[in-house]
Amino acid sequence: MNNEPNQNLTNDFSNLLESSEDFDVKIKVGEEPNIKEFKAHSNILSERSTYFKVALSSEWARKENGIIIFNKPNISPSVFEIIINYIYTGKFFNKNEVNLLDIFIASDEILLDGISQNIDKYLRKTPSAWKFPKDFIKISKYYDTFTKLHQFALKLVCTNPKIIFESKDFFKIEEDTLIRLLKCDDLRLEEIEIWEYLIKWGIENTESILDEDLTKWMQTDFMELEKTLHNCIPHIRFFQLSYYELHLVITQYKNILPNNLLDAIYEYLSDPKPYYNDIPIRKTPYFFNSNIINAKGAALIASWIDEKKGMPYRFKDIPYKFERIYKANSETFRIDLFHKICDNKGQTFVVIKVRNSEETIGGYNPLDWNGKGLFNNDDNKFKKTSKSFVFSLFSPSNGAVPRLSRVSYNKEAIFSCMTRGPCFGFLDLWIQYNSSRRSTIGISIKHSYDIGIIDKEVFEIEDFEVFQIKKISVLSGFAKSIPEKVSGFIMYNESKIRGLRMGLCSDSWSELCPGCGVLKSCPSCGSLDRCSKFNCCTYCGSNRCVVQGKYLLYNNDSIHRLECI
Repeated sequence: MNNEPNQNLTNDFSNLLESSEDFDVKIKVGEEPNIKEFKAHSNILSERSTYFKVALSSEWARKENGIIIFNKPNISPSVFEIIINYIYTGKFFNKNEVNLLDIFIASDEILLDGISQNIDKYLRKTPSAWKFPKDFIKISKYYDTFTKLHQFALKLVCTNPKIIFESKDFFKIEEDTLIRLLKCDDLRLEEIEIWEYLIKWGIENTESILDEDLTKWMQTDFMELEKTLHNCIPHIRFFQLSYYELHLVITQYKNILPNNLLDAIYEYLSDPKPYYNDIPIRKTPYFFNSNIINAKGAALIASWIDEKKGMPYRFKDIPYKFERIYKANSETFRIDLFHKICDNKGQTFVVIKVRNSEETIGGYNPLDWNGKGLFNNDDNKFKKTSKSFVFSLFSPSNGAVPRLSRVSYNKEAIFSCMTRGPCFGFLDLWIQYNSSRRSTIGISIKHSYDIGIIDKEVFEIEDFEVFQIKKISVLSGFAKSIPEKVSGFIMYNESKIRGLRMGLCSDSWSELCPGCGVLKSCPSCGSLDRCSKFNCCTYCGSNRCVVQGKYLLYNNDSIHRLECI
């Protein structure tokens, strides 16, 4: 603190507090079983705090045998000890590391600006000083009083929301606090995750619902859940959910959604455009380097690549790294540059924004792009594969419903051509430069793939991008220094897994399935999808899930954790 008093004077007042000589006030703080009585002097308290000046005045004070009795049950003994020491000495001591927010709230109530203002500044400059989730729940109760500090805490939560949503205390959050969270445009969660957390909160705060199995619910259970979530549901950005996510929400919880919302969702699925400007867009929690598609679109493409059944991947779970290696617009597209950059790069996918349209289309090539054929003079040839596909992420005819078209005539899956850009099938999706129009055009006539992806046979391209696809592998290989007795083990390096997967806590362990090598979750923050049973992998059915420390090694019979290799 600035302007510290003379040390001798400070010591004298400290001794006076400890000795309690000539005290005339007894202050009882805390609640059972944690209650403590402090003996103090009314003249010192009154001079140092206008709160005590009023509270200890003859109009308010209650006396017993000439001693003022003052009760303060809402402040804990550990907090009040710091406050009364400050009143007597002018110094702030927190040697027992009492929660700063508790001290701040108490000192503000007692009108000790010297403490409260300094703690306020410190908390806003030092995010690590916050003790989440309890501090957030606590400051939320004083939203109207400490608005700026609450807003700061809210921003911290938005940056790392799972410190709240994955905590046991999440279910204790009051409705108005939860709504303030739902209103945040920068809450770093996918919208479907927010919905799932909201449902869990609703079930936990609805007394009549005892079973999480929806098939066992009665109509009254849905009615009670709707009452609990009635004020929260309007703050979910349903129009940021994918088609598959919306379908799941409606299938499971149609009975708690208002009819006007259901009508709007059905209309949105057929024509999303009217809703783009009416409803605020929540910032995506995941960055994806594209001007055409977002992280959700990339996750859907990854799901199609893996022929994933059921719900598509969430972006944090996709087993690929997508690296944009080429981008061009209608005027900057050059065929020679496309082949120079994209040929012989392995599997890629292309995304295209159609000019004067909201349409986004593209295709996946599991092979190389090659301008040359089998011989030097063979510039054009078809390539065979059963894995390629073309797609539409949005179209006027299908609305927000994605359209996937897999190859039906394998021998014509990919067309390699030195005088064109990426070409799928026999005119199913070709990109080429039109010299007469001086623009890049697309051609799409269904022939080699299941269905058409765009209603126009010829269209102008506004932008298109090519992404190289790299498989993420958590296997780091064998270390030369592994002792012979464990040479039959496979080693996983935690830091490499952490570098390849988004959201894994740096100081936590993770569950890894030895049967299929799938990284399922971070127990500290739950940022990756959890296995429903820790001894059974939901992906491959293996019953040998293990816990990983710095290094994890396993074989068929035993599991070892090595601190150092």
